[in-house]
Amino acid sequence: MPNLPKASTYVRRVSAADVEAALGPFDELNPIGDQSGSGECWVGRVGADRQVIKIVVHEHEPGRFAREVTALARLDSARVMRVQDHGTIAVTAETFPYLRSEFVPGGSLNTHMAAGPPPDDLTLRAFLLELLRGVGELADARIVHRDLKPENIILRAGDWRHPVVIDLGLSRLVDTTSFTVYPWALGTWPYMAPEQLRAERATSLSDVWAVAIIAAEIASGAHPFFRGEPSIPHDWDARLRGGPAVPGARPAALRDWITNAANYRAYRRPSPARSVNQLEETW
Repeated sequence: MPNLPKASTYVRRVSAADVEAALGPFDELNPIGDQSGSGECWVGRVGADRQVIKIVVHEHEPGRFAREVTALARLDSARVMRVQDHGTIAVTAETFPYLRSEFVPGGSLNTHMAAGPPPDDLTLRAFLLELLRGVGELADARIVHRDLKPENIILRAGDWRHPVVIDLGLSRLVDTTSFTVYPWALGTWPYMAPEQLRAERATSLSDVWAVAIIAAEIASGAHPFFRGEPSIPHDWDARLRGGPAVPGARPAALRDWITNAANYRAYRRPSPARSVNQLEETW
């Protein structure tokens, strides 16, 4: 099976037999990924069709899974992972919800960034525009992702020009009652906007911040703020206020957009749609 994410290395609460009994049979079924805060993932194959099955074994924020299903069901986009169905899987005395979605071949952005070399300017432009359009589609559906990072972006068929946003497990629906009680800070700190690190409400402009940090990391080959810390560093505020740096060899339009999109003050950042317009007009 080509382009699979890395295999699992931990003991799972849901076995292959459990998955097959509820959702099978499969011609092939493989566990993928490391243990996360809430879910266990599998890739199943029936004929030529592959699908990803996410099983929620720990739901730390009540209602999060239902919210993820609602969020993904709103969208039908090549830029956001498509949902096929959802339900529950019974395992001995427990019942776990699952979400079944399309399998996007190609590997995560994180994997491609580590493999190198970095994309050239035109390829980076195409990647950035498509990613921002995907974030814009989320915003139009009144969804805030809240955890955009290289691990949550797949390059479809390994093509930088076709990023796909996955894992809306921390998403928030803007037009429904939030399950989150503030102050609340959860996500991946090197890509979290200042307002998120202050445990304030995230918006689509928080997602724009994350895209800007990802773009700066790709453009420079190094993360602008992260220095290997296992947790949020004490001086995170000073680091983020300084803003990300972009090499002078990259286009000025890219540097200007990253500077604006990574503004410490959220209200000064361009929306996803405005970001697309600015990049198309200046780059």
